[in-house]
Amino acid sequence: MSTSESTSWHDNIQSLQVDMTSYCNAKCGGCARNRNGHDITPGVVLEHFNLDIWNRLAIEDTKGIHIKELVINGNWGDGMMHPYLADMIATFAEYHPETSLYLHTNGSMRSAKFWKQLATTCRQFSNHMVVFSLDGLEDTHSIYRRNTDFGKVVQNIKSFTEERGRANVTMTLFEHNKHQVAEVRALAKSLDASVFTLRHSFGDNLQIIAPGENYMIHACNEIPEERSELHNKHRLSDIKNHMEHLDFADTIPEVETECPWLADRMVQIDPWGTVWPCCHISYHGTDVILEHTGEEATDENFVEARQMNNLKHTPLYTILSNRWYADVLPDAVAGEKWVVCQEQCFTD
Repeated sequence: MSTSESTSWHDNIQSLQVDMTSYCNAKCGGCARNRNGHDITPGVVLEHFNLDIWNRLAIEDTKGIHIKELVINGNWGDGMMHPYLADMIATFAEYHPETSLYLHTNGSMRSAKFWKQLATTCRQFSNHMVVFSLDGLEDTHSIYRRNTDFGKVVQNIKSFTEERGRANVTMTLFEHNKHQVAEVRALAKSLDASVFTLRHSFGDNLQIIAPGENYMIHACNEIPEERSELHNKHRLSDIKNHMEHLDFADTIPEVETECPWLADRMVQIDPWGTVWPCCHISYHGTDVILEHTGEEATDENFVEARQMNNLKHTPLYTILSNRWYADVLPDAVAGEKWVVCQEQCFTD
């Protein structure tokens, strides 16, 4: 891959996916932050995304850039655990009202007041959606989504939508909940969710090992995935000209590249402030050992990148212009050198 203007990272990034924290209230069976749904994985440093760095990112580092999407997602934690999340979202909305905001959460934390206030803040963006995980009904939800409370999730969705927040109720399909799809879809509609999503599990067979518990969770792929629009009751935004921003985002030219994330003009930022080209690579940007070490899944350049690509001491634009992003990364993608890329994006 050439580092020409059409394929350079620093000239094309217009979407951010941010892992706001490595804290989480849940212990899901397939999560990298814990082992078999119990103990925290050795090497995971518990940290919230730095508030000052966030403000700089929103106000200075992305000044003059049309940020098409801001996705608050979690490789390592649930963004709703961040103590300053509402203020951080409000700051980003002030400086980037053009953005479409997407937040992913298990939804089993915070008060009704928080969720109502969050809905008000979300409507300051051109578009927004909060994705709530609801993996069955009261008797099945917590089998996978461990340490979460079904009733609290339901109440929080209701609080959010009552204040005109747009919710996507997402159900991960397993053998133990496959008979409840229609009921969860109906529940989502009764809660005034805008969308219901049914998705397959990322893991086929997940083992839970905890004090007094030892059981398997089996994926179910026999039922097709779906995305159902339930209603358009809630307006996308309180911004009168919000469609101008969304229409502008649709005019942004495509990037010719083999890398899906660069094609989407998106980078992943982890809770510790390091900027990675995708969520898959970001797993190997820490000292945490998963199925294999970061060096085996990538190469020795990742050791240097952990320091070189950190927002705590380097602005975003400088990171995306450095030697790692300008030379090392394009060369690795073009040559399909990294195991993680081969497994995730270059499979036949």
